[in-house]
Amino acid sequence: MSSEMGSFWDRRAQEDAFFFVDSRMGYRRPDLDAFWAAGERDLDALLSALGATIDPTDDVVEIGCGVGRLTRVISSRAASVRAVDVSERMLELAKQHNVHASNVEWLLGDGRSLSAIESNSADACISHVVFQHIPDREVTLSYVREMGRVLKPGGWAAFQISNHPSVHARRPARVRVRQTALAAIGRGPRGQQDPRWLGSMIELDALRDAAADGSMDVERVVGEGTPLCVVLTRRR
Repeated sequence: MSSEMGSFWDRRAQEDAFFFVDSRMGYRRPDLDAFWAAGERDLDALLSALGATIDPTDDVVEIGCGVGRLTRVISSRAASVRAVDVSERMLELAKQHNVHASNVEWLLGDGRSLSAIESNSADACISHVVFQHIPDREVTLSYVREMGRVLKPGGWAAFQISNHPSVHARRPARVRVRQTALAAIGRGPRGQQDPRWLGSMIELDALRDAAADGSMDVERVVGEGTPLCVVLTRRR
């Protein structure tokens, strides 16, 4: 899983990292000012919806940092950030585009866990528009347990999952044909029919069980039944 996921996202990073981190951007026509500004808005929307705040003394773990779209903002508010991604190429770009973020440690993940992070060492964990692309729901649930492991008692995790099955279904034939044709001539993104893009949904009962396995309680859920369901958990 990890090498397959890493290879897939390395190829997407090579193709157009900014689009695949935020598909609201124009394909191969990135407006970088808009890209970074949207990262700050998205982080604020996530935290505001869940009633969470990053304190200046916090050590934060970010899962699926990509090119550092949210990392840049988190690092300006926190004491330190450990930013994890499964793609080496994404991390290379993150370092290039965030050279002034001196309090960030960029870490290559294994695609299943937070093994590079010691237990009970983080005040907060954050992940946004990442878990929805993982095709195996058990891997996402493993990450939920891992967040509980790395959090200090009383620490919190704010993250997004998809809680709606239709967005993960195979596209109709006419859509697949059009996507393939556009990708073949370089006018559309590749990988849109790949399970590593389509991902999977997470049922809230399974999420609550995984959180409990990680010694966490689910404190808040916003957007249940949607692809942009956000969750706040807290370590006991």
